[in-house]
Amino acid sequence: MKPKIVLHLLIVFCICISCKPKQRIEKINDLTILHLQGSPYERGLAHGKFLKKEIEIIVSRWEKEVEMAYQSDFKSAIASFFINTNFLNEIKKQSPDILEEVRGIANGCNIDYETILAYQLSEEIDALSNDIKGSHCTSISINSTDNNPTFLAQNMDPPLFLHGFPTLLHITEKENGIQSYVYTIPGFIGLNGMNSKGIGITCNGISMLNHANSGLPISFIVRKVLQQKNEGDAFAFIEKIPIGVPQCFTIGGKNEARCYECSTNQKTQFFPFEKKNITLHTNFSIANRDFNQQFIDLLKQYGKSVNDSYYCPRYFLAYDKIIEANYNLNYQTIKNILSLAKPDIEPISNENTYGCLVMELSHSPILYISPGKPSEKEFIKLTFEN
Repeated sequence: MKPKIVLHLLIVFCICISCKPKQRIEKINDLTILHLQGSPYERGLAHGKFLKKEIEIIVSRWEKEVEMAYQSDFKSAIASFFINTNFLNEIKKQSPDILEEVRGIANGCNIDYETILAYQLSEEIDALSNDIKGSHCTSISINSTDNNPTFLAQNMDPPLFLHGFPTLLHITEKENGIQSYVYTIPGFIGLNGMNSKGIGITCNGISMLNHANSGLPISFIVRKVLQQKNEGDAFAFIEKIPIGVPQCFTIGGKNEARCYECSTNQKTQFFPFEKKNITLHTNFSIANRDFNQQFIDLLKQYGKSVNDSYYCPRYFLAYDKIIEANYNLNYQTIKNILSLAKPDIEPISNENTYGCLVMELSHSPILYISPGKPSEKEFIKLTFEN
């Protein structure tokens, strides 16, 4: 082959490689996957543009929820929220890069920045209005052994007005090359997920604990944990970060997973079994007793006290199934537990289930994701080599 022809082919090849889009959208069954690269702002901008219509629909629904909770027009409610809280300062301190991503989302979908920023703080806004939506999430994990990797899983059950467009962000960090799969709602930076280093996180609301008007918001905590390179750093981060809204974070790595019940005044690890190699959580605080006054007053009405233990039916259902499996959990057994649609009262796979993630936190992490109720929707298998 002549040198000029070889050179021409090399140039064409290089141009084709450089023209491969950094950002793209992919559909697998009911799941929308956004592949996002570049700077935080560029990733957010693509997110906003790709899902502009869906973001407009969900944000419009959410605005109506805020107005009902605050008994005020949306703009006034949000302005009052930012004036009377200090969440933004903590975001700027801990995660200015993710804040730039939020700015990109706002510009991409052409919704004002303050609204999209407030949208990321929707749980914090609910908490300060004393209108925390009921939670139904279920999280399970098991530590690695010589023969099996760590598994971390969750049914994510947000309010129904947020349903309709199951979305997975596939993010590649420009700064360190870490990739993440982040399950979310259009326009939102993240509900839960895992990264290519084998770090995963799930979140369960625990509304009976004390909250504050400052701290790092939950969605930003999720994303910061997924920027960590190992489980030690992830555990250290959650142990030191100030918490505004009470939440149970289960964080897993290649060796183990830990369940942290966090309130503004206390962080407590919880394990349901003596061996402490399995975690299970379903929205009731068990180890953390930093109860808010509203919950204490509610207990008194029923002749109960803070010294009593509180669980929900989903907890006991999953607990019994773990024992039935002789504590041997893997992808299939966890999937079966999270797919339980019976009994009709408090099933694990319920009408609020927006998606189910089973994360294999190995040296080559695998995500199994059902974009809806796992009792009805097939699981999609994803790796970071896809």
